[in-house]
Amino acid sequence: MPKNNFLKKNNPILDHGSLLIRESISKITTKPGVYFMKNKNGNFLYIGKAKNLRKRISSYSNLNKLNPRIKKMISETFSIDYTVTDHEASALLLEANMIKEKKPKFNILMRDDKTYPHILIRKDHEWAQIIKTRGKKTNIGDYFGPFASAGAVNKTLNAMQRIFPLRTCNDFELKNRNRPCLQHQIKRCSAPCVKYITKSKYQNIVNEAKSFLLGKNKNLQPRLEKLMELSSKNLNYEDAAINRDKIRALNIIQSAEGADLRNIKDADVFSILNEDKIHDFKQINSQKTIFAIQVFFFRSGKNFGNRTHFIHHDIKSTLNEILGSFITQFYNLQVPPNKILVNVIPEDKDLIEKAFLFKFKKKIKIHKPTRGEGYKAIQLGLRNSEQALARKKTESISHLTALQELAKTLSIKKMPKRIEIYDNSHFSGSYMTGAMVVYTQSGFQKNQYRKFNLKNISANPHDDYQMISEVIERRFKRLGNKADDSFNKRPDLIIIDGGLGQCTAATNILKKNKIKDISLIGIAKGKKRNSGNEKIYFPNDKDYTPKLLNQLKNRSNPLVLSKFDKTLYFLQRLRDEAHRFAIMSQRNRNKKSFKSSSLDQINGVGPKKRKALILRFGSTKKVSEASIKELCKTTGINDVLATQIFNFFNG
Repeated sequence: MPKNNFLKKNNPILDHGSLLIRESISKITTKPGVYFMKNKNGNFLYIGKAKNLRKRISSYSNLNKLNPRIKKMISETFSIDYTVTDHEASALLLEANMIKEKKPKFNILMRDDKTYPHILIRKDHEWAQIIKTRGKKTNIGDYFGPFASAGAVNKTLNAMQRIFPLRTCNDFELKNRNRPCLQHQIKRCSAPCVKYITKSKYQNIVNEAKSFLLGKNKNLQPRLEKLMELSSKNLNYEDAAINRDKIRALNIIQSAEGADLRNIKDADVFSILNEDKIHDFKQINSQKTIFAIQVFFFRSGKNFGNRTHFIHHDIKSTLNEILGSFITQFYNLQVPPNKILVNVIPEDKDLIEKAFLFKFKKKIKIHKPTRGEGYKAIQLGLRNSEQALARKKTESISHLTALQELAKTLSIKKMPKRIEIYDNSHFSGSYMTGAMVVYTQSGFQKNQYRKFNLKNISANPHDDYQMISEVIERRFKRLGNKADDSFNKRPDLIIIDGGLGQCTAATNILKKNKIKDISLIGIAKGKKRNSGNEKIYFPNDKDYTPKLLNQLKNRSNPLVLSKFDKTLYFLQRLRDEAHRFAIMSQRNRNKKSFKSSSLDQINGVGPKKRKALILRFGSTKKVSEASIKELCKTTGINDVLATQIFNFFNG
């Protein structure tokens, strides 16, 4: 039997994808560019680059040479499109941008796309401010970084303040203080707000801080040691203690892991390995493996911290392939240094270097060191990667065990791979907020949490049934939403913070939207409202009830587990996380609404007067606490309006 007939008989969908490719080949250009494969719903399956689009796409037509993952992709492909670029380097950059934006399921994805924090020393004020910053560099000043995490920045800033007492307060606080703050009292600020230091001396401290961050202040510690010794000889023990604390702070910064690698001036270090190196654990999913990539930032001879990124991808993918794709996505939002050190040469290394030259207008070298401090940095990264991967695997096994135990306890046929937990919160009937928390085999998925500002509660703002109904309605109306990855996925189990009434309200909405095959339970505290007395409720509907209810002799509803039951503890964790997120979301909404709208609700207070009040008092909260006499001192506020403002907040 001819091969095509065999394919058509045994796998018509796969044949559709391969035939589509064969039919499209003659119409595809031979120029460089980026191609897109989409499924029948128009969702992106794969985005790839090519030096020759026709040649690259035609390689998918020979099914015998494709691995199972690519065959599955072809089986889901219903359309192919492409964009032509000037050269292959441009195609590489466009591919990285589109992968970050579209997140195709068959591409190697870098999930964490946040920008890294920096230290900023501002130039746009006579008294320079030193602060942590993240995102676009919109402020005028000198930026130092990137740092691997906010924690690394905070640790460095905390130590630097002991050595270089620069202000961290904002301009409003600086302008309106009439006495030094606590930072000055603990020797971490030179109090420019009350002119305890001259501008020239303050500028000297600023210059020293910049020199230190640039690695040019090598004589700082010897100088501090001499000053401490001199102060001690002169019996000036207070100054000696101050210099001693500065030396200790300096040692904190210099004792960071990898800080002894002083000859690595400006470089990013990437060390990659996969879970095959962790022999104590077996893979949870035989089709995919976990790759750990440790990234170290070295700037001006200083280690600015490290972070591990985890990539879940095809078990047959090579380290070179994963690292090549990761690096191009990593520098989508970051500016690379002149040197990138790696433990394996990434796929398309020369092309990546060419693309970076094109994008960043500077020559960037990717190098695999085999000796010296660069090699030591790579080995340090590999040790950290191995430790991080071992922790990740331990956590994954723990999460998997918890899900298996939950399925067993509730007699759920299949282990739930995705659980959604729902809770509501409000402030005295106002600012009603619903919250959705997501838990998977990898633990809590915080990037998929969602909050719902509830607006349609008309009859009774304290009606919890109506609140949960609106949340479930809005969530499942958006099931399959292509624009939101969290709503695009279907849960296997829904947990409601509540009892039988809340369960019934939720199941009614699911039935209304014709959504089945999702188990649902409620968890509620007992009469004393303390942990340990929780009861597990099941809806009175067989479509959403785990089989456990039917197995119980007395058809017990609710189910009461032992206080020492591991499953009960697990459910408490899930419920408490939803409760925490709901309260946090409601409080943030409350604060935001209070700040933005309280003054706007007062007749006679327009944009100018609102601005004058905020400038004088600093916040809406401070305005609400002010007396009529204090309010009258604000530009544009007379006695009548001051009384009106006071009565609004205190009447």
